[in-house]
Amino acid sequence: MDETFKLTMYLHIVLVGIVLILAILNYFLINNSLDYDTLRKKVRTILPIYYLFLATVIFTGLVLLGIAKFNISQSVIFMIIVWFVLLLTTIKRYKKFKSLKRDDKRRIGRFIKFTKRKHLIDIIFILVTIVLVYVVK
Repeated sequence: MDETFKLTMYLHIVLVGIVLILAILNYFLINNSLDYDTLRKKVRTILPIYYLFLATVIFTGLVLLGIAKFNISQSVIFMIIVWFVLLLTTIKRYKKFKSLKRDDKRRIGRFIKFTKRKHLIDIIFILVTIVLVYVVK
């Protein structure tokens, strides 16, 4: 059981790191000089990957929680809240993306601004979670 916990914990930490890298990558891939078609391709490529890794992070977290006999601490509650915030803001981003029109430059600019702000907040949330949960303990 101890080996399963260690392996799952390692996998969980690696997956959180991948989500952080994806958020950083997304932040830098979205810039103000994008046209609609390029923006659409980038969003449609990165978004499913981001969802996949968010899902694997919560899955490994639930496995860890099961191995720990569902002992819920403050750090676990904090990680769950951060995960839901990441998921809900990503869903909001996708809804904004779906409402974009090819010729509406103003809305595309607002979407890019929102997306950059969202991913900057994601990066900050993930880093704060890592520091609070894995470093401070």
